[in-house]
Amino acid sequence: MAEVREDRLAATIDLFYEAAMQPERWPSALEAYGEALGADGALMLTGPEAPLSPTISEGVAEIVAIGLRDGWLADNPRIARGIPALINDPQGVVTESHLFTPQELDEIPFNAEYVARYGFRWFAGAYLVPDGNRSVILSAERRREREMYSHREIEQIERAVPHLQRAGQIAVRLAEARAHATLDAFEMMHCGAFLLDSSGAVLRMNPQAERHLGGGLAVVKGALLAQHRAANADLGRLIASAIHPGKPHEAPPLGALAVPRPEGPPLVLHAAPLARTTNDIFQRARAIIVVTDSAAGQKPGEALLRQAYGLTAAEARLANDLADGADLARVAAGLGITVATARTQLKAVFAKTGTHRQPELVALLTRMRP
Repeated sequence: MAEVREDRLAATIDLFYEAAMQPERWPSALEAYGEALGADGALMLTGPEAPLSPTISEGVAEIVAIGLRDGWLADNPRIARGIPALINDPQGVVTESHLFTPQELDEIPFNAEYVARYGFRWFAGAYLVPDGNRSVILSAERRREREMYSHREIEQIERAVPHLQRAGQIAVRLAEARAHATLDAFEMMHCGAFLLDSSGAVLRMNPQAERHLGGGLAVVKGALLAQHRAANADLGRLIASAIHPGKPHEAPPLGALAVPRPEGPPLVLHAAPLARTTNDIFQRARAIIVVTDSAAGQKPGEALLRQAYGLTAAEARLANDLADGADLARVAAGLGITVATARTQLKAVFAKTGTHRQPELVALLTRMRP
């Protein structure tokens, strides 16, 4: 008889915390979770507005592969019904009995032609990351010859859910930190960078990329567009190649794209898929678009100044704008601050960079240009 084993479930919680730090451990953590719950396998699925990239244990590998191949998981009624069911009880657990009537379990195509066909029927699902339609759902699957989850088992699982969700939040924050680090790295190289999700929507951009908005590029309702009509069609193809749903090597490797702009030479755009850290369902970025500007003076990146001298973001912006030798009043006006505030920030910049006058600072920044 299958049943939840609390001692093994407690040990599994530790594995989830470890997997949050090392995403390649998620399959083994899910394997342990399934065994602790008397299940034949476990998986993590995303909500309908997040990239569909299940992370699974070995026991459900075949059925998940078939579900992806045949489109069953793209329109999953468990997700469609489960997310609303958990809204009022985000640390609760739902089973097939909460979401379907006995007749629906036998007749809805997803249940009858997909789940039952491959021998499964019972499940216990919970939020790992509550985030509406971008949630991550954790589910333990039992074959139909086993027993459904009892009320006592559901209560045992619910006691573990807060711990599991803490691990999920850690995983989300670390994935976001990795994305920010990627953008900062390109900022230091004086390149604009846009991170895109699996639909091609812009997740975030670095300051260098933001400077090009309105000057050849635009972001409209989350979509990255070229303001030049002909170039925009080419940009669409470039993005499509980078977010190709298969493995990175299967996408057409399109070359660099020149995007005309109202003034100056064109921007040069490169695109590349981001290979996910193994089984990292929390990494939402699917591709990166890198923008270079051959006409730029290539001042030191703000991220580089913050790292090298410990400047604050405001101090780095001030120092960078002084790099071309503009007077302090003009720079203050451009930044929308008073001259008095600019002087205070400049004194801090002098102290942190070991300079004493503006010409010394400008000379230092000039030497930092690539």
